[in-house]
Amino acid sequence: MKVFCYFVEPASYSLDLASNVYDKRKIDYCFIKSNTLVKSSSQTTKDFLESKSLISKIGYVINVFKNHDFIIVNGYNNYPFILSFILNVFSINKRFIATESDTQFALPTSLIKRFIKWVYLSIIFRNRHVLGFAGGTSSHKALFRNYGMKEEKIFLMPLMVDNTRFYCQNKVFPGTFTFLFIGRLVKHKGVEELIKQFNSNFIDKIATLRIVGSGNQEAYLKDKYESEKVIFVGKKLNNDLIQELHAASCFVCPSIFEPWGLVVNEALSASLPVIATKEVGAVSDLIKDKNTGLIANNMNDFGDKMLTLYNNTDLLLAFSENALSIMYEEWNYNLYSNCLDAAIKNVEKWR
Repeated sequence: MKVFCYFVEPASYSLDLASNVYDKRKIDYCFIKSNTLVKSSSQTTKDFLESKSLISKIGYVINVFKNHDFIIVNGYNNYPFILSFILNVFSINKRFIATESDTQFALPTSLIKRFIKWVYLSIIFRNRHVLGFAGGTSSHKALFRNYGMKEEKIFLMPLMVDNTRFYCQNKVFPGTFTFLFIGRLVKHKGVEELIKQFNSNFIDKIATLRIVGSGNQEAYLKDKYESEKVIFVGKKLNNDLIQELHAASCFVCPSIFEPWGLVVNEALSASLPVIATKEVGAVSDLIKDKNTGLIANNMNDFGDKMLTLYNNTDLLLAFSENALSIMYEEWNYNLYSNCLDAAIKNVEKWR
């Protein structure tokens, strides 16, 4: 059976996934976009659809459809998925199409948007030839269930990074307790509220907050909050980023909303306990009931949990050990490969 995958962008996580899983299984793939916000030092010779003309893009998708039995698309609202779905509707020789999604289930606040989304996703997800590849086991699977997809067509396809890049098996904690934030400095990441909690609770303690990243709030946040204890270090990549993770005590993820949060994978792989808001998609699979960190219900609770880890060295060390263990033994490319193999075997059975 011939399988093809459309990745959205050539980011570090997708390039690593492709080389560690898809290349090894000789599954062909391409990238819809040619650029990404998440830069990578890795290179690829695969096709970028964005660089093609409209006619060439359509021709490419049609050709993939004709020559493959199972098509995987990252997302469900891009033209490779929509066109492949339409081709399948009118084709005598049906293909199976999987949509891989990191979207948590959430109803739009607008009734019009809610209705449009219900109509669109119900048509797609109830189709017997469409599979759902969910990035996590909780709200990510709920997205497919709530729009009518049968349980047998929903598969875990875990969101992940190349854990081996970040491993820190002999973790040494710094003398100054170091909270670390990595991400874009934009409003929904919750950085300002994080700083407020830090300043409120740690101004008289031996602790620092290191903020790695850039964004449209960077100048505002630096001007208002930068100090000897709140340190803005700018954007970091590759080994510089890994060094930040290895030198920290605890990773903090205060996002107002986060579909997943791959930086949580990176932090846990680096033996860092994580404090995250309940809105972060990764918490259900990587923190809840895993003893790898703490989940905050709101930002006041977030500040309390920062104090909990600061004051409890034994808990910090236990979380650190468990963090590495789950990423080393469970949430890794072996899990992804097994999930992908299970989906392919089912498609072979259903064809």
